[in-house]
Amino acid sequence: MFRSLVLFAILVPAIFVTEPAAADPRGDQLDGKLYAAAERLEQVIEDFNEARDDLRVTRGKQAALAARTRPLEVALTAQEDRIGMIAATEYRNSGAGPALAVITSTSPEDFADRLLVLDRLAAQQRAAVDQLTAARARFDDSRRALDTLAAQQETQQHQLANRRKQIEQDIAQLERLREHSGYRPSTGIRGFKPVFSAGKAGAAVRFAYAQLGKRYRYGAEGPDAYDCSGLTSAAWSRAGVALPHNARRQQRSVHRVTRSELRPGDLVFYYRNVRHVGMYVGGGKMIHAPQHGEPVRIDNIDYQPVHSFGRPG
Repeated sequence: MFRSLVLFAILVPAIFVTEPAAADPRGDQLDGKLYAAAERLEQVIEDFNEARDDLRVTRGKQAALAARTRPLEVALTAQEDRIGMIAATEYRNSGAGPALAVITSTSPEDFADRLLVLDRLAAQQRAAVDQLTAARARFDDSRRALDTLAAQQETQQHQLANRRKQIEQDIAQLERLREHSGYRPSTGIRGFKPVFSAGKAGAAVRFAYAQLGKRYRYGAEGPDAYDCSGLTSAAWSRAGVALPHNARRQQRSVHRVTRSELRPGDLVFYYRNVRHVGMYVGGGKMIHAPQHGEPVRIDNIDYQPVHSFGRPG
């Protein structure tokens, strides 16, 4: 044991310091400090998932703005064509210098600016100029918003790349620690089979149960590997209910229930900052993807400190 702790002290950096965990129900399966390292890694993984979901939202907004901009461009072109016709008519009718200046302008902006100084335009002509100006303002506002979102996306991509590198380094270190400690992952509770009810919750439980034994991989949501929130979001997606791929966001998106109200399919959230989630399957048991190096399995719901319970759908 002493040799194991010495090796741990050499290899574990400050990043792995975390809040004290509740009594480990798996006994001597893993040294307490090594388990704390795995918990810290899970926190980093959930942060990664949250940042990735933020990026997905940003990309969605960017696409929506681009879709709204396209009709503006069409309207703007139509208005410019209309102004060109008005200016040509004005030139033919009067041969005036200002109208000629409009026709010889070198850009759409210059085109509109010159039109604004023509005091000989009729009311219909001036209304067309006003419409063009308003359309251009809407286009510019949308373009500025699009540019801002693009800049945010680039920043998030950089942050995600750095976070991914840190996770990969931490995983490699955790593997070395486990190799030196002789750690063997828990097999969880064997022989328990949930009662599969009808409806969405039953479909979610059936899917989660079918994933038993599959490996943990950060950011994964199937079909061959999962992390904790990836498993619950994939299970409920099979039931037709969308959940974010992040434990904290799942906790905020579900209907809160008490322990006495738990039904199979409900979600169990862990730790005070909600960094782990499992699916209740009845009998005081839940299915979850525990952490890196451990397969999807069934455990008691008091596997670690419970934060709250929630019901999707």
